[in-house]
Amino acid sequence: MVGFFNILKPDTNLDPQERLRRRRERLIILIIAVLIAGLTVLESYFSRASGKLPLSSNILVYSILNLNIILLVLLIFLVIRNVVKLIFERRHGILGSKIRTKLVASFIGLTIVPTLLLFWAAASFITNTLDNLISFQVEQSLEESLEVAQKYYQNLKDSSLFFAHQLSTTISERGLLSPDEKTRLQKFIENKSQEYNVGAIEILSPSHPFQKSLAIASHLDLDDNIYYKIDRELIKEGVLTKDIAKIQSLHKGELIRGISPIFSDTVPAQVDGFIVVSYYIPNSLVKKMTKISNRFTDYKRLTFTQPPLKQTYIILLSSITLLLFFSAIMFGFHLAKNITGPIKELAEGTLEVAKGNLDVRIAIKADDEIGSLVESFNKMTQDLKTGKDQLELTYTDLHDTNIELDKRRTYMEIVLKNVAAGVVSIDHDGRITTINKSVGKILGLDVESCLNKRYHEILPPHYLRQVDDLIQEVDRSSSLTFEKEIKLALSTKVIDLSTFITPLKDEKGNYLGLVIVIEDVTELQKGQRIAAWREVARRIAHEIKNPLTPIQLSAQRLRRRYKDKFLEDGQIFDECTHTIITQVELLKNMVNEFSNFARIPATKPSPNYLPQIINETLPIFREAHKNITFTFDESEAPPLMNLDSNQIKRALINILENAVGAIAKDGEVTITTFHDKRLKIAGVEIADNGCGIPPEEKSRLFEPYFSTKKSGTGLGLAIVESIISDHQGHIRVKDNYPKGTIFRIALPTNI
Repeated sequence: MVGFFNILKPDTNLDPQERLRRRRERLIILIIAVLIAGLTVLESYFSRASGKLPLSSNILVYSILNLNIILLVLLIFLVIRNVVKLIFERRHGILGSKIRTKLVASFIGLTIVPTLLLFWAAASFITNTLDNLISFQVEQSLEESLEVAQKYYQNLKDSSLFFAHQLSTTISERGLLSPDEKTRLQKFIENKSQEYNVGAIEILSPSHPFQKSLAIASHLDLDDNIYYKIDRELIKEGVLTKDIAKIQSLHKGELIRGISPIFSDTVPAQVDGFIVVSYYIPNSLVKKMTKISNRFTDYKRLTFTQPPLKQTYIILLSSITLLLFFSAIMFGFHLAKNITGPIKELAEGTLEVAKGNLDVRIAIKADDEIGSLVESFNKMTQDLKTGKDQLELTYTDLHDTNIELDKRRTYMEIVLKNVAAGVVSIDHDGRITTINKSVGKILGLDVESCLNKRYHEILPPHYLRQVDDLIQEVDRSSSLTFEKEIKLALSTKVIDLSTFITPLKDEKGNYLGLVIVIEDVTELQKGQRIAAWREVARRIAHEIKNPLTPIQLSAQRLRRRYKDKFLEDGQIFDECTHTIITQVELLKNMVNEFSNFARIPATKPSPNYLPQIINETLPIFREAHKNITFTFDESEAPPLMNLDSNQIKRALINILENAVGAIAKDGEVTITTFHDKRLKIAGVEIADNGCGIPPEEKSRLFEPYFSTKKSGTGLGLAIVESIISDHQGHIRVKDNYPKGTIFRIALPTNI
């Protein structure tokens, strides 16, 4: 009702869409009202024309019927609309459609059976009731009762007319209307009233029929004025038709009056008066007869209206049944919507939460379990949002911490990547978790393939045994770090490794793994040895060179002075002194080399062309060694470089002397310059086709006092390496195929 009155309110302060909706609803209500009124008037008109039903009954019945039909049509439309909508939602898989379908189907199933049973029972009751009301026995009884009443009235009418006619004839024949016979007339009608047992007998004057009677004889307790008040028409009809009987209603009952004219005895056609014979019927008897007549009339009307009335009731009952049925269906839809609506919103809200939208809230107010569920859902989303906000704050802090840790890790990786020492971390199962590139460079391993492998699988066997021994020492001892110098023979060289092993433990002292630090100290030890040998050479040169000259001079003096005096042993004396002089000379040369090695001057670089230095060095060797071909290829000429020309010459001379010494007879020495602009280096390669150098000796080739020659001091190549190192360069040795050796000197080109 509230919605109906809202429709009737004025359209002020409403948006256009709401105003249009209300206008449409008003138009629909007006059309329905006009339709109901029109159908009711039309049906009532046709029903009234048939004469079977009264107008008031028609209007009421058809109004209710039309209202039910209109409501039924609207409900059918709404039900069909909702069913089609439900089928559409179910086919398209809209959330909540399946449970709504089940609820509606269940409600229809629960409603249709009792509704049909109720319709059948009501229809049977109405049919049986109408059939029992209209039966032959009842109709016959009512008809006979009515006939009895009618015959009673008719008999009284006939008797009143008969007695009136008899008395009028007798009075006329005896001339009792004359003024002289008034007493006899009174006496006569009194006797006759008793004889005929009538209620009253009146004699009326023809000239004054509405005045007091000429004579009256009454046995009734009625006012005398009642009798002469006869309708003017009765007198008129009585005069004209001779005899007439009428019923006159009184407040106490009814009078059945028979009226007959009294003709003159002298003039046959002249009416001298009227005689009225009356029978009185009490009010109680009148009411009973009236009731019998009304009952019979109602019964006959009911007999005529039974078929249309039965049809009307059945139609009305059917309409009400369908109205109840479809109302139940609509209630089922409404109930299903009220149940599934919150569930649908909960499911949609759950999907939104699953997508990450924690701001979703369900605005459904209910005081049942659904309301509790909605409140729990809203509280859950609020708690989730609060937790998410806290998680985001924690994540932000954690993200910042991770960024800092990543920076530190990146920094450590950069440090490990660029540190010269090799670093390997091993977990408690012996698997490698961290390894830097320096390990690959030192041990000749593929670093990427070593991760997550056991260290037993990648370390060289000889080195692995020593590492295992060192790890066992770590296990047996409580020291934090162990160090060991290990000499490792690789495929192409022998290197000296300084190995550090540190166990990793957590705060509780649980063993987590190891950190192994490997450092190639070959060059360091070589430098230390060179420095030591330089000190030794300086001291040897200082201590030995001083007595060598007097020894040589004394031997030469003895030889010159006493050579001719030893006749028999002169040859022996000569050989001995010659040997002393020769060996002293050799010792002096060796001491000079010691001195040169110990006192290599500081490098004094200046802009020089490397090919020019080479061209200044080669003529000496070409003149001294005619059997060897010296070829110089300077097609790839280096640029101007910062070089100490004297030291570079000395280095080239030492290398060329080694090359010449490696060639037994005829041979070839090729000198080739190169320039790598990308690496910004330039240098020279000196290749010979001599006997070559064994692989095991290449690693010691540049060590002081290591020589494969019987007369060599082992300082030439050590001096070469020292000179090249002072120029920030490096020297390498490799095999020259098919035979021989190649020395490669690389120097920086930046001036």
